[in-house]
Amino acid sequence: MAKVVIAGEAVVVTSSVKLADLRKIAKYRPEALVLKGGEDGKEPIFRVGVCNGSGKINKYGAEFGTETHDDAKLATITLVVSEGMSGDVREAVAEAIGTSILNLNKLEATIPAILAEIDAEKGAILDNITVAQ
Repeated sequence: MAKVVIAGEAVVVTSSVKLADLRKIAKYRPEALVLKGGEDGKEPIFRVGVCNGSGKINKYGAEFGTETHDDAKLATITLVVSEGMSGDVREAVAEAIGTSILNLNKLEATIPAILAEIDAEKGAILDNITVAQ
């Protein structure tokens, strides 16, 4: 489950998924990083990707560009609190990205199974490759 921390003027969204794992999925199963919904359940409503830089998040998706500095190496997005924000900063951040965090959490719930599939398929491929001496 993604978490949001506000420290000073920074808003940091930390995924529950490693940045390396997001990159792996983006490479081998990019369609798995798309949350679908709508009337028929086939309309893309939220997308997760990787990028260079601090990342971004909005109602259409999230792009992670950095990772935590600990051993977990979880994907992060760092935003700056808008200068125009007044009142309770938690309320303002919830209003700005709250729905996005909910969609991100829905998508993150599917990721462990996707990673297991990718690893199993890669293992099966490697089992079929022999290196001659």
